[in-house]
Amino acid sequence: MSKFSSWSNKINVEQPIKVAQWHLKQTRLHNVSDHTCGCPANKHDQRAISVVEAGLIVEEKACTLAAKEARAET
Repeated sequence: MSKFSSWSNKINVEQPIKVAQWHLKQTRLHNVSDHTCGCPANKHDQRAISVVEAGLIVEEKACTLAAKEARAET
């Protein structure tokens, strides 16, 4: 059995927190090392960056990036 078997196609409330914690830890580790990955932000990450920089963090009601983009266009 995989250690990731508890993950399903649907993400529960705790899992985004774990993902955020992983990203924060990676950022802190990269900040104190010579590591620079230079990875471009994907569409999902770029949307999050834009929302944070604009100070527009609100509760998300849509589960997919496409649904979020469609809602943002209205």
